[in-house]
Amino acid sequence: MLSKFVFLKYYFSKIFLKKNKNFFLKIPAEKLFFTSKIKVSEIKFFLKKKDIKNKKFFFWDGNWDKKKLKIEEYKKANINYNSVFQIFKSKKKYYQSDEYKHKSKIILSGKKTDRGQKSISDLKKYFKSLNNLKLSLKRNGYLNQSQLKDGNINDEIGVVVGRNGEIIKLEDKFGGTHRFALCKILKINKVYINIKAIHLNYLKKNISQFSKQYDDKKLIELIKNKIKKQYLISKN
Repeated sequence: MLSKFVFLKYYFSKIFLKKNKNFFLKIPAEKLFFTSKIKVSEIKFFLKKKDIKNKKFFFWDGNWDKKKLKIEEYKKANINYNSVFQIFKSKKKYYQSDEYKHKSKIILSGKKTDRGQKSISDLKKYFKSLNNLKLSLKRNGYLNQSQLKDGNINDEIGVVVGRNGEIIKLEDKFGGTHRFALCKILKINKVYINIKAIHLNYLKKNISQFSKQYDDKKLIELIKNKIKKQYLISKN
């Protein structure tokens, strides 16, 4: 009798968890997306663009987080990140940087860059804006997007969270790569991040708590509050 009860408990829990998994994997990112302030030193990994999952949803399943690389390797993997160090650390002229060389070739071939520059003039303005960004960071520290005149709340440093709670920077054109590099160079201690997604296994560790809430809206709010509590270091 006991073995039958154990079997039924196992069977129904599997069915229930499977149902939950499908529900969680379809929660739109916009429902749980939020901004937090953390220490720069806590961003220890990055994820290559090719390993980024569907950004429409907030919970990601699979082994994408096992493909993360140490942040020290970011310079080799991303010319935009490396170029900031070339210009502001090694004191190269902007037109000597890898990013400028790469993007000028794209423009001269008649195409647009991934940031929409169509001319060398556009490219020069872009690099001038990087210098303005450096001056602003040096003068004011890292201001969040809501503190900026033309800020976009979705445009903080973009990160995702792995199954073990590790914070992983996204290699993405809207991942705040230049700001992150400048903060490293200027030794700015804290930055604002957008948590774009979290590994489903993070949720599984708390499945018993979440599975007791059947109202979808309340469940989503419960998850959001828990994640905020874990990753919100400062409200300012």
